Amino acid sequence: MVKPPVPRVQGALIIVGDFPTFDLSIPSSSCRTFPGDASWPTPDTWDALNASVDGRLIKTIPVGSPCHDPHYDQDACEDVKRNWHQTEMHISHPSSIMDAVFLNKSCDPFTPREYPCYIGSYVKYTVNVSEPMHVMKTVEFAREHNIRLVVKNTGHDYMGRSTGAGAISVWMHHLKETEWFERYSSPESSYTGPALKVQAGVQGAEVNAEATKHGHLIVAGECPTVGFAGGYIQGGGHSILSSVLGLAADHTLEFEVITTTGEFITASPSKNKDLYWALSGGGGGTYGIVWSVTVKAHPDMRITKARLFFSSEGTSRDRYWQGIAAYQRIVPPLLSIGAFLDATYNSYKFRLDPLIGPNVSQSTIRSMLSPFLRTLDTLGIQYVFNITEHETYIDAVDGYDNFDIMGYQLGGRLLPGSLFRSEKGLKEFMRTAWEIVEVGGAYVWDLGLKPSWKAGGYPDNAVHPEWREAERMYDTILFFDDEDPLTRIRDDQRRISVLFDEPLKKLSVAGGAYANEADPFAPDWKSAFYGEHYDRLLAVKDRWDPDQLLYGTISVGGDRWEVVEDGRLCRVGI
Repeated sequence: MVKPPVPRVQGALIIVGDFPTFDLSIPSSSCRTFPGDASWPTPDTWDALNASVDGRLIKTIPVGSPCHDPHYDQDACEDVKRNWHQTEMHISHPSSIMDAVFLNKSCDPFTPREYPCYIGSYVKYTVNVSEPMHVMKTVEFAREHNIRLVVKNTGHDYMGRSTGAGAISVWMHHLKETEWFERYSSPESSYTGPALKVQAGVQGAEVNAEATKHGHLIVAGECPTVGFAGGYIQGGGHSILSSVLGLAADHTLEFEVITTTGEFITASPSKNKDLYWALSGGGGGTYGIVWSVTVKAHPDMRITKARLFFSSEGTSRDRYWQGIAAYQRIVPPLLSIGAFLDATYNSYKFRLDPLIGPNVSQSTIRSMLSPFLRTLDTLGIQYVFNITEHETYIDAVDGYDNFDIMGYQLGGRLLPGSLFRSEKGLKEFMRTAWEIVEVGGAYVWDLGLKPSWKAGGYPDNAVHPEWREAERMYDTILFFDDEDPLTRIRDDQRRISVLFDEPLKKLSVAGGAYANEADPFAPDWKSAFYGEHYDRLLAVKDRWDPDQLLYGTISVGGDRWEVVEDGRLCRVGI
């Protein structure tokens, strides 16, 4: 088997501990096979799988392993700690993910070195995929041996779907091929025009770069490292272009998919159209394993970008919040001209970074911001403001990569535009925001966008219907330190679910939320992430994944399973 490419860890192969064993008296037929079970594959069986996938099977060595005895390496450990909050270390590792909550302190680099390095919540094995047969062989192996199956690309997933104790993973990250179509045309689609096909491992920045070569742009995410064809587009996919072009899922033309029954198929508006519909916004990692997606491309455009910062220093709490209220008043008119606004704030500082105006002049943005800036001046609030124009989309998003990972937990809901168009609604929103920030101690991510039916081109897809009325994705954030115990982290998540999400739910249409960036433990997750589409999506799931091999806690069909005490996955009610 190939040795896993552990980033920046040098020296001899590190041998790590395995899972502790538990006797929970759970019938084996109701659970996935787990390391230590009598039915767990023998080393010879794993060797046979490795041979069948061209030697691309990787046995997991957690990224934090050099921080623990008996193979402690101080320099390597310090390097892991230094890069723990950087995306590249986790993207390039076959089993690491970017959300420490779902690693459950397994072989954590910040626990004492004498703590055992259990693989724990990491997958047990990974197949570094380079061709469809590698996926097919892995799926066949998982079914034959009743092993949990995970799909991983970059591991950038706040919902915990990229890992699982005792699982085998298909790692799609190195699938980087793209194909440009000047004139895409297919009998399976009514669209004729430019398009881009990308394999599952292509990331947002790579999508942007390829489209720019041809004078076009793609509706892609703000974060440049996110895998485009995976959970991003399958979950809907918001973008700085969403107020003018809708969500990423609104532009899908076809998917190439490997099913859990071992078929390589195409899903489009006229071929396997139920699967196409579900993959276009109905949630990732549960219907099939996406090999590629083809999406519409659009002519590149000039973009105005503005940034504004102010703090509570030197002013009263009341005036600080008056400044935030003044910001809220200028968001609806900006959204009406196609803008995108990325604001974050807590009780001490406010950042609008950036405001994006696609095909909007600098003078127009200045004029629309002037009431807000005048109010800040009147309140005596000092601020920093700058505004620039960019010839291309890729120029405007350059530098939009200052994303910290790890160390925080999310909640949040989609809020409708109607809430902000009356004084009563605005007051209710501001009162809720004040309580979340000032009383609850949260940091909020207040994303202004308007991915309406019109903006998206009136698509027929599985995107949550509440996106079409939304003008905000309002997410609450609580930070934790790397050394914090799991008890504190779990208490904070309960606070997010109860103290923050419940009040926001009352402001929403029916409690809708973005299935990629919200509370992964929301008790109402079916309606929150899928709305009225859930039953139809479940029928698609049952058709294309009849053995229920694909699982996620908040993925469609996820409530049929539960993770029990030792980490194994078991059927509910059996």
